[in-house]
Formats: sequence, C-alpha cells, structure tokens
Amino acid sequence: MKMPGSVCQESPDRCLFPLRKDRPIRSVAVIHQGALGDFILSLPVLEGLRDTFPSARVTLIGYPRILELAVDRFYAEEGVSVDRKGMASFFMPGGPLDASLSRDFGRMDLIAVFGKDPKGALAENLRRVSQGEVLYFESFPPEGEGVHVIDHLAGQFVRNGFHMPNPFPRLFLSGLDRDWANEFWGRKHVGGEERSKAIVFHPGSGSVRKVWPLAKWSDLARLVCRRYGRSILVVLGPAEAPEAEKAFDGIKTAKDLSLLQLASVLEGCGLFIGNDSGVSHMAAALGVRTVAIFGPTDPKVWSPRGEKVHLVRKASACSPCSRERLVRCEDLDCLKSIEPEDVLECVEKWD
Repeated sequence: MKMPGSVCQESPDRCLFPLRKDRPIRSVAVIHQGALGDFILSLPVLEGLRDTFPSARVTLIGYPRILELAVDRFYAEEGVSVDRKGMASFFMPGGPLDASLSRDFGRMDLIAVFGKDPKGALAENLRRVSQGEVLYFESFPPEGEGVHVIDHLAGQFVRNGFHMPNPFPRLFLSGLDRDWANEFWGRKHVGGEERSKAIVFHPGSGSVRKVWPLAKWSDLARLVCRRYGRSILVVLGPAEAPEAEKAFDGIKTAKDLSLLQLASVLEGCGLFIGNDSGVSHMAAALGVRTVAIFGPTDPKVWSPRGEKVHLVRKASACSPCSRERLVRCEDLDCLKSIEPEDVLECVEKWD
C-alpha cells in the first residue's frame, strides 16, 4: 500500500524534529488503553507514524480484542496485551519495574503513549528505561473547548514535527477477514447485490446513556423494511441480546461477534445505523455509509469522522452534557425526542 510521502527531506526512517536526528527509527511501540471509539479516533496518528517510518516494526499495546483490528492489517506487526505480566509495574510511581519489559521498552527507538496524564507514572517510567524517544499524546481535549478528538491529537502530532497524511480514520481488513464475511452472509442467505444494499443496525453502546430507546429501534426497522424492502441485520451484544431479540422478532440478528468479525460483516454493506458508540466509529472508518444517533454528548468532539457520515441529533436546552451532568441526568430528552421518522429522513439522503 503506497501512502503519502513523509515530511522527511532525507531518508523517511530518520528522526524528525524534535526527535534525535542521529538515530534511525526501526522499532516503534504504541500504548493505547482506550475503548474502541477512542482507538479508532487515534488511527490518523497511527497512520502518520506508519507513513513516516514505513520500514519500522510497530508493536501495539492495549486490549487484544481492539488491537486485532490493526495488527497485521497495515498498522502494526505485533499486538501485546496491556494486562500482560509485569505491565502493572509501569503504572506505579517510583517503584521497581519488570525486568523483561524494561529490556523490551529499552530496545524501542520510539514509544508513543496515548493517555490522560503526560507527567504520570507510565510516561516517567518509560523514560527511565527507554534508550529512544517517548512521545505522549493527551487523548482528549479539555472539556468545553469543542475541539474534535482527532483535531486535538493531530495538533499534538504536528507540533512534534510529523505530517498527518489523512484526516479520517481508516481500517484495512485482510483477505481472510473478507472470506469469513462472505461465509457469514452466505449463512444469512444474503449475497451479491443484496449484501451491498443491506442495512446493519447496532442498537447498543458502551454507555446506556447514549442508547436510543429499543422500542424506537424496533419501529425504525419496520419502517425501513416497508419503505425499502432490503435485508436488515441487527447486531447484538451480550447486554442487548435477550430483550432486543424479542423487539426485532422476524429480522436477521447476529450475536456475540468479535470486533474483527463485526468489522468484516460491516465492510461492503449498504448502510450502518448506530448509536453514539465505538461501533459507529468503526463503520465510518471502514468507509460504510453511517448514520449515528447522538444524544447527550457533543458531536463537535465525539462524532464519527468520514466522508459518508450523517448525524441525527435534536439539541435540547441542556445539551451537550458535561461528564458530571450526564451522570446525573435522568430524562435524556435529547435522545428520547428523536423519532424513527427523523432517522428515516436521514437514511433517505443516502437512497
């Protein structure tokens, strides 16, 4: 895959300002402990690192179920669990560090860390053992600034002397992933042109306060069926499955897919409709036409980014919510006031 050129004027594997210019970058470690959506929003930075150091071996450290979206799929050659033995010692200030991991980190030419505290124990401990450079990216902008997470990360990336080749997150699936998806859709008796027009619903989210009411999802499914007659697939996780299966009776469902399997199912479908969730970010990163239903959170900061993204939102007097206010909110009028017809109107823009 040919990517946009590096900002380096000489060898693309030479360090950029402010990195030391006497040290080639052959190995990179990236530590990211965020949830799915947070990880997807960091992909433009990861693409920038890959673009700048195309021959470096990249190791991602985080949650394996998320990392598999990126390991051996353009971004990295290796994935390591952040829960592996010894890793906890790096989160403790001033204490003894795991010897094996200290050697591993010491051999890295560049370590990029995404987190909330650039002066915290993790960053300081990595600097204790690293012979290379440690870059820290504050994952989220200050609350109330209205800056999108991607723009916040991009600003830090550029200030460190890098070039951001692409402003949108992208996921790159493998041939094996697509083979699995073909078999999956075959088992659902959906193939060919019908699959390219299929609509995938994901009524869940990592936070119950971002979930559009299930009854409205059910009404929307029936509206879409009557209006378009296309295949609909409803993706359910463990939290939604029992109640949601009844709500979507008679409609195809898929339960307990891994994130990589879900990404494989989404790629190539006609349309995705979801809540404010990591899966909506994933759909957008796959280039799927995406409709995301937003309630209390600020879309200026958290919306999926992509060329094929529409948001459905009804701003109330109190929205967007601060983190503190969101926890206390009992009404969620910003979500409950959205009707199936509002979402259908957005869907019709794609038709």
